[in-house]
Amino acid sequence: MSKGKRFGGYGPALFIWSLAISLAVICYFVKGEQAFIRAFWADMEIVETMAPRFLLGLALVGFLTVLAPREAVARTLGGNSGMKGLMLATGAGALLPGGPWVIMPLALTISRAGADAGACVAFVIAWGALGLNRLLVWELPFLGFETAGLRWLLALPLPILAGLAVRRFLPYVAVR
Repeated sequence: MSKGKRFGGYGPALFIWSLAISLAVICYFVKGEQAFIRAFWADMEIVETMAPRFLLGLALVGFLTVLAPREAVARTLGGNSGMKGLMLATGAGALLPGGPWVIMPLALTISRAGADAGACVAFVIAWGALGLNRLLVWELPFLGFETAGLRWLLALPLPILAGLAVRRFLPYVAVR
């Protein structure tokens, strides 16, 4: 069985489920039934808040997967796109606002449309490390120009370096 196919590709999800169930059991036996019930309902409030966003993200993936021009995406962000593809993915990640319920489905969409894992990694890391929305709204006002600017400049090469590393060391990996 190939390395990426263990547990049908659900290894990370199985790990998280196992961890959640283990913590629930520990919570029940260490803190008692009432604490367990409070924790459960707190979790349900989070699910209630996040579910609509997550479902919208899934709808976004479904429609964009059908509408995205495969040839153009593969040409500009695929494995043969070189540095230009990584720079485009980095630019898109830095420019796009939104939470993970938007960005992760978009990464999946561009992957399904022909982008390689290196471009997807560059896109997601650029969103997290270089997001202009966060820089302008949060970092500049709270940290000041010098600190926020220096942080942003130091983070600038990270998405491209990560994309290059994925292309070099994990060429067989595909974003699911």
